[in-house]
Amino acid sequence: MTKPAATTVPADDGPGRQPRSRFPLLRLLAGTICISFSPVFIKLAAVPPDVAGFYRMLFAGLSLLVLLLLRGKRLRIGGKAALFLAAGGLSLAIDLMCWHRSIHLIGPGLSTLLANFQVFFTPLFAWLLFRQKVNRLFLLAVILAVGGLSLITGVDWPALAAGVRSGLLLAITAAVFYSGYLLLLKKGMDEPAASGLTAMLVVSASSTVLLGGVCLASGASLAIPDLPSWLALLGVGVLSTTIGWSLISTAMREIPVTLAGLFLLLQPALVFAWDLLLFQRPTQLHEWGGIALILVAIYLGSWRR
Repeated sequence: MTKPAATTVPADDGPGRQPRSRFPLLRLLAGTICISFSPVFIKLAAVPPDVAGFYRMLFAGLSLLVLLLLRGKRLRIGGKAALFLAAGGLSLAIDLMCWHRSIHLIGPGLSTLLANFQVFFTPLFAWLLFRQKVNRLFLLAVILAVGGLSLITGVDWPALAAGVRSGLLLAITAAVFYSGYLLLLKKGMDEPAASGLTAMLVVSASSTVLLGGVCLASGASLAIPDLPSWLALLGVGVLSTTIGWSLISTAMREIPVTLAGLFLLLQPALVFAWDLLLFQRPTQLHEWGGIALILVAIYLGSWRR
């Protein structure tokens, strides 16, 4: 929800309305920095992955509701749009369950890079479901991404530790479900009765319900143990999610897509930087080559005419 390099979140509060923002590049940069701290907050919160997801979406939903009320907007949405958006929220919840586990297993940097593989799965699903064409540039991006991943992890899969293999698979699975979320979000927003903030409120509510149910079913405690965990969960819910969404979505309409894609590449790059600085992730020369290849692949995969 706060990771993909080419995510646009609807921020308009009514069909056809196109709000303009001041200093769009600065807003896009600020929003990108906000969302780059998302996996760092998850890593710092001393709660299980699903509990972190529950509070993340709960705090995001509450802050979205406050924003909606401050703008004097009414909660309005059509029934068909609500179904698509609620389904998108469920897909997003599963994405978070996978991604949060991956963060703890392989670190924020690598898990975020792999979660950004949604730029490959989304066009693939669009081709399978809606027969939208994929071009040669997309195929090149996939090849580069696989090559970059091979440089980082090596080609001997059985030689990897079990936790590393699980973390890699979970991050890729997160990308798959995030792609499903994006497609369902688009279908919901295509409905004329859908509005931006209300749509994201529906997504947040359905995600919160599923994640809360999973926590209760698994017997996980919803208690937040200490002040640092409170701050981390508030940070990921309000700063990384609501504020980051709002800044990016209001800026994206006024910036060329190719430039916006380059700016949003800062998100996985910054996450890797935070991983190095805050968690002292060991990184060898060949891994830097893999990271560079993956970043190029993500940019090419997210590029649209």
